[in-house]
Formats: sequence, structure tokens, C-alpha cells
Amino acid sequence: MNKNKLWTVGAVSVMVAIVGGGWLLGIQPQLTMAANADRTRVGVEAQNSTNEALLVRLKRDYQGIDALRQQLDSLRVAIPADAQMSTFVKELNILASTHKVTVKSITVNDAKPFTLAGTPSNGAQKAPTNPKINPANFVVIPVQFSVTGTYAKVLDFVHDVQMGPRLFLVATLSSAASSNSPGVVALKKAVVSSPGTVDATIGGFVYVLLESGQK
Repeated sequence: MNKNKLWTVGAVSVMVAIVGGGWLLGIQPQLTMAANADRTRVGVEAQNSTNEALLVRLKRDYQGIDALRQQLDSLRVAIPADAQMSTFVKELNILASTHKVTVKSITVNDAKPFTLAGTPSNGAQKAPTNPKINPANFVVIPVQFSVTGTYAKVLDFVHDVQMGPRLFLVATLSSAASSNSPGVVALKKAVVSSPGTVDATIGGFVYVLLESGQK
């Protein structure tokens, strides 16, 4: 092999080395960066699509926010964040006047944490519960009141108390012939059909859902 061929082979080898080095040091990293950027772009586009769908849903939900606020206000009247017993007593007096019965007494007992009853003895499943509603923030207040009026009007009064704006669960209801109704026998069966008045005692519960952090 003569000197010219050696120079040619050497020059070609150097050129190959330069091209290979350029690929490793310059072109390949750029291609890798481009591939990474493309993957990032695909991920960003997917995230943008998810965010756009979420934004559409939020806009749709926000359109009904007034109705949700009204529902919340209604629920807060039914189960307020504090006792508000004066408001409840006022409601009782208004309903009593409407149904022409007389409220003789109202007793409000101490509030206590609400607890669920045990598993039903008949094997039925317990009602589903919300873990956010617990004895730490859900309070029950026992209430008992006595009224006088005709039996039918007393029943109408009790019905409207249950259906009123404040949630009230009737637990007990008893009645007897009123001592102010002469000629009425003191038998519960006779009282139902008697034109006279009865004394009725209603026991039940109102509820309070404390605000977060409230004690």
C-alpha cells in the first residue's frame, strides 16, 4: 500500500470518527430531547383535555349554584347550626293559634350527642350513614310540650309540627280527656269520638348540626 492510499484511508477514518462523534455528541442528544419534548407535549395536551372537561362540568354546576344555595338555606332551617329554641317555640305558638289549640307547657331538655341505635333485632340492615355526620357535630335536643284542644285539631297540629320548617321527630304522643271538658269520659277510645277537648302530651326531638370547629 503506497503513501497516498494510507493518507486516504486515514482521512476516511478521521471523517468517520468525526461524523460518529458528531452523532453522539450533537445529533443524538437533540433527537432525544425532541422525543422527550414530544412526549411532554402529548401529556400536556391530555392534561389540557382533562382540565377543559372539568371546566365545562364546573361551569354547568355553577349554573345551578343558586338552587343549591336555596336548598342549603332550607336545610339549615330544618337543622340549624345552633339550638334556636326560641324560634321553634314561636313556630309552635303560631301553629297552635292556626289550629285553635292551646299550648300549656313546653319543656326543653339538655342537648346530647346523637347516636345511632344498634343493629335491628329483625336482621334488617342499618340505615346508611355519612361519616361527616357524627356525635361530635350532630346534636339531639329532647322537647316535650302539652296542648289542649279537640282531638282532631290536636292531631292536625302535631302533623303540621312534623311538617314544619324545623325538623321535629315525634317520639311519643298521649292524650286524655281534658279536665276542663265536663261530661267526657276519661277513656282514650271515647276521647277519639268525643266532641270535647283533650289534653295531649307530645314528646320528640329537634336536631342541631354544628359548624366545623364549633363546640
